[in-house]
Amino acid sequence: MVYNKEKIKLKNILNSTLSLDTFEEEQMEVLNEIFREYSTIINFLYKKHPNVFANQYKRDLQEIKENKMFTKKSYSDAARIQNFVVYKDSVAQAIESTLEYLNDYIHQ
Repeated sequence: MVYNKEKIKLKNILNSTLSLDTFEEEQMEVLNEIFREYSTIINFLYKKHPNVFANQYKRDLQEIKENKMFTKKSYSDAARIQNFVVYKDSVAQAIESTLEYLNDYIHQ
């Protein structure tokens, strides 16, 4: 039951992530909030099943943090737009991966 709530949250934030299409300050704030939410969920899952969610906790979170930093520190608009897309895609891929792990490895 607990994991169904996490799946629903992940699906909701995935849909929100996929709806972002252009780099604007408002969309950057939404993506940052989505990342915070994902981070909270993956921390919870990692504490419950560290052997299953170690990759998401260690690699995916670090990759997303780096992409977020690159987006913030971009000097040109073109670089900022490109890095925003990479940041958004890394968040979406991490969420999709976590959903797959929940479906494949966590039996309820």
